[in-house]
Amino acid sequence: MSRPRLGEILIAEGRIDAAQLQAALGYQKRWGRKIGECLVQLGFIPEVDLCQVLSKVLKVPVIDLSKLENSRITREILNYISIQMARTNRIVPLAVKDIRGKKRLVVATSDPTNYKVLDELQFKTGLPILPMVTSDSDIEWFIRRHYMGESDALPLSYISGVSPIDDSTAGEKMQIDPVSSIFYDAEFTGMTNINRTNPGVSVSKSKDRISTKKPKS
Repeated sequence: MSRPRLGEILIAEGRIDAAQLQAALGYQKRWGRKIGECLVQLGFIPEVDLCQVLSKVLKVPVIDLSKLENSRITREILNYISIQMARTNRIVPLAVKDIRGKKRLVVATSDPTNYKVLDELQFKTGLPILPMVTSDSDIEWFIRRHYMGESDALPLSYISGVSPIDDSTAGEKMQIDPVSSIFYDAEFTGMTNINRTNPGVSVSKSKDRISTKKPKS
């Protein structure tokens, strides 16, 4: 079974039509940008909506990169992905986490359907990849801030307040835990929110369990 591409997902979800996708592909051919970036620049879909759709369909959590503590993004972490690869493929490294006894590389990307890049990165690092979705704008801010050392770079905060959407939360807007729980939970499962009615409780979701944990102070 083939893995869905970004354009196919957006059409299936009714967020763009075939004509818009073709226009974006033509724009991509001319300017050499990623298809998601082309769709946004052409005004066919806002960045925040693009992230929400990808999160919902692929079950990938959204992350606000501007809320990460600067001290967490070390040179050792950045060395997993070169600045050239980060810029070209819109993907940046966030952490290496030990999950159920196996180390995983946590990354943020604006296109989690770029399976070729994810597979190449896994082969290169020797680590399974745990992707999270963010906007192109936040990826660019992250590169300027952490790779290039521009401490005065300001995030556009397109992702602030966005939450993954699934059947269990339909009809009730939950607030995202902006750092997810990758720096708090011993077992990061990939789907984390802050409980809307009890902000002090982090709710981690996986296919086989739901657990609540108090974040460390």
